[in-house]
Amino acid sequence: MSSVSLILLMAISSATAGAGVATLVSTIGATERLFALAEAPDAVQMHVGPLETSSLDSFAAAHPDIVDDHQVQDALQLDNQDLRMHGISDAARDGVMDLLLVTQSPRFDFLLGPDGTPTSVRDGEIAVPGYYADAYDLVRGDTVEISVHGDVQTFTVADVVRDAQMGPSLVNSKRFVLSEGDWNDLAERLPVEHILTFRLVDDAGDRFTEAYRAAGLPANGAAVDGSLLRLIAALTDGLVAILTILVSIVLLAITLLCLRIMVLTALEQDARRIGVMRAIGFSHREVSSTLLLGYAVHSGAAVLVALLMVFPASALLRGGDGAPSDGHGATGNIVMLLAVVVASAIPTALAAHLLRRVRRISPLLALTRPGVSAQTRGRPRALRWDLPIPVSIRLAVRGLTTRGTTAVLLIVMVGFAVALAALPQRVTQTIAAPDFVTTMGVGQSDLRAFVREGAEAGAGDALERSLRDDPDIARFAKATSFRVALIAAARTDDVALEVGDTSTFPLAYARGEAPAGPGELALSTLAAQNAGVEVGQSVQVDSAGSTHRYRITGVYHDITNGGRSGKAVELPGDQGIPLWQTFMVDLRDGVDQGAKASSLALDHPSASFTELDRFVHYTLGDTVERLKTASMIAWAAAAVVMLLVFALRGRLEATRDESDLRLLRLLGWSRGGLRTIPLFRAVGVAGAGLLLGWVATELLGPGVLGATLSSFGGGATDLVAANGWSLITGPVVAAAAVVGALIACAHSPALLNES
Repeated sequence: MSSVSLILLMAISSATAGAGVATLVSTIGATERLFALAEAPDAVQMHVGPLETSSLDSFAAAHPDIVDDHQVQDALQLDNQDLRMHGISDAARDGVMDLLLVTQSPRFDFLLGPDGTPTSVRDGEIAVPGYYADAYDLVRGDTVEISVHGDVQTFTVADVVRDAQMGPSLVNSKRFVLSEGDWNDLAERLPVEHILTFRLVDDAGDRFTEAYRAAGLPANGAAVDGSLLRLIAALTDGLVAILTILVSIVLLAITLLCLRIMVLTALEQDARRIGVMRAIGFSHREVSSTLLLGYAVHSGAAVLVALLMVFPASALLRGGDGAPSDGHGATGNIVMLLAVVVASAIPTALAAHLLRRVRRISPLLALTRPGVSAQTRGRPRALRWDLPIPVSIRLAVRGLTTRGTTAVLLIVMVGFAVALAALPQRVTQTIAAPDFVTTMGVGQSDLRAFVREGAEAGAGDALERSLRDDPDIARFAKATSFRVALIAAARTDDVALEVGDTSTFPLAYARGEAPAGPGELALSTLAAQNAGVEVGQSVQVDSAGSTHRYRITGVYHDITNGGRSGKAVELPGDQGIPLWQTFMVDLRDGVDQGAKASSLALDHPSASFTELDRFVHYTLGDTVERLKTASMIAWAAAAVVMLLVFALRGRLEATRDESDLRLLRLLGWSRGGLRTIPLFRAVGVAGAGLLLGWVATELLGPGVLGATLSSFGGGATDLVAANGWSLITGPVVAAAAVVGALIACAHSPALLNES
């Protein structure tokens, strides 16, 4: 059983390492292949309203050292309720996903079919984004209905497209591809939004931003760069891959700690045999090599078992919007196999290092006093018989204290395993929590409404009056976002500055506090980092040629607007490039959020409304589901590993303590009574490890989540209180350790000469 347990331990850690590395390699490779095949843009600027393409042509011609190519893609804006798939309206995503009807791009920024080539559709056909194909189980040949002013047109799904720019769920716009004829027909009845895309020369991103702003080109919509597009595209699978690799590292550490205990115990047990081998002429190298061969065989068997586990585990973890492999899958498989072999070889290397202790074994001492470790000269202190504590518990405690190093290692192992199981669950629950929106640059409210620039004149004022007079509304706040230039000593950056009430629906600030008056400004984490400023310092804000000085009062996390945004109470003269108006709304108790959002949408067609929890669900839902899968794998692996470790350790202890157990048996102890001693030891170790793991989860959790989100604007965030599955993950892992000890006790060898 000991051999089987050790092989399974090695196999689980190796398979997890292989699956994590394979997922990471697949994610990076798929993202790069997708961007290469799609010839993705290096800069994207959305714009609503009149557009003079000649100004863009002149700009590109004037900056050949910056712009390699550029194009304008016209997109038709479609309301979610006007899109039906399998007879189901997409109204649930209204205010969450912006639907854009486009034709295939002419020169770059292609929308790809399953074969990795630009998709092509004929009249009456439509190519749907992968996000919607997954959400509605769409395949080729299905039908999609588009309703425009009551006129319903039916299209046949010709392709599921891969979109490098707007494919991930974190991007709140999705492109559907139509033929030129169908697009021109709908263009007469739907509003148009322009997607300005640029291919830049190498390392020209910063120069492009400055030149574009200086030229005063259209910029009344969202703007992102190629690096952010790549990061978002790889985010979901990348998170899963990194989490899995961290899991494999922890599992490997547990395996190595267990192997250390096993090797040292085996050396103590085999000291007499080793002494005989040394006495008859075997060198310490020959003895070590003989013993090492057994561990090498274990590693070889672990590789075979891991290979059976790694392919289904990798398939379960992989996914996302990637391009076809085109032979790159073979590279991923080779890397995965290498990871499995290396992870299985590390325990053998540790065993080789530990077996060097054979040279310390004197043949004479081994034959007369077996043992590798130095013998203690002091006599063990006698047990007190007047204490009300059962003798079996006191013997268990003595076993832990006399072998303190081993006990500490076991406690650390359980702590690792508990944190390994609990931390991914808690991180996943935190991301899925409704108040997680405070890390997205959004205050927590019941409803959120947008009125974009270019909407019907006076639409924002009309909505504000309606909300003020509505008896169902408890409170609301309005803010207008402008595109401004943030000027600091380090550099100048464009940010989306939200001007308006910052106190009614406050954010969670990482540092400092919200701006409260004129001349005060709060910046997102990335905006502050790029500008090189901190709380208390000053920056200049340039809007429409007018420059104003602001003092930084706070820094907050924001994973929207490219992670670069700001908040202020006022912008003198409200000068600048307007982007959109935002309304945060809280309803009175008892008012149905969904029904109220639908009612407001009917009364104000120029605005989009959504409940914030629905916004988080449809935006982060795919990421959360993938993290749930990875966290369940981590939980199962931690529990199984603890069961194997304690079953293996229990067998080793029973063999090593055979003489002591035989003596207790002669003193009248029953076999059941003897089994309670290692069981109590396991309970004590599991309890201490559970406490250690819980503390580690609470201390490390915010940092792990912050490191995950920091690359695109997030930061350290407190974990939500444990609930549901996360409440039982740690206790289940600790219980698995106790069950392993029970298994070892149940199968303990019969003591010799008991009579």
